Amino acid sequence: MASDENDVVLSFNDSLIRKSDVILLDPPNWLNDKLIGFCFEYFEKERFNHSADKLCLINPDVTQFIKLAPTEELGPFLEPLNLPTKQYVFLAINDNNDATQVGGTHWSLLLYIRSRQEFRHYDSSSGSNKETAKKLAYKLQPHVHAPMGRMKFIEMDGPQQHNGYDCGVFVIATAEHLCREYCEGFSISLNDTVTADTMQEKRVKTRELIYKTAEEFGAIYPGS
Repeated sequence: MASDENDVVLSFNDSLIRKSDVILLDPPNWLNDKLIGFCFEYFEKERFNHSADKLCLINPDVTQFIKLAPTEELGPFLEPLNLPTKQYVFLAINDNNDATQVGGTHWSLLLYIRSRQEFRHYDSSSGSNKETAKKLAYKLQPHVHAPMGRMKFIEMDGPQQHNGYDCGVFVIATAEHLCREYCEGFSISLNDTVTADTMQEKRVKTRELIYKTAEEFGAIYPGS
């Protein structure tokens, strides 16, 4: 019997992945917040759990709230994340700036590095999300305890996509690479490991990771 697209493939901490989400890993689909959120949660809680005290990979839903919510509401909302204690804070940003609308058309990655007191923006379609990312950085500044007046925002010369649908995959791959670099001393450059040519492989590996995690954590999934 064919499984329904609403069937749950994986339940992992706060992530709930359905078959309809997994289907998005087939090109030319645009990855949604559920897939990016799972990868971020897996990196923090499993893949790089040896550095959990340093890392915070914020769920895209939370990032969207930070971006659109009134400033006065952010303090109590962000307090459980313990951002002032984290050395590296990752946020996946989309270009939807309308609180009444769902979705968007582009993802990029924002990283705060405490030791350098700077936000770095990695955009696989250079410049597309720059203004959105900069506004988010300054909105987040007091909540990561970045020094006023000295914080920097840098648009990075990162890997670039060659199509209109791989931006989310670039966000996942870039975040993973940077976690390896900062937490494990990985020394190969970002632009050598995250390229347009490796995105299809990353889609396949992300699908494999979802099913492997489902098996490991005893989640119920349809199996096809």
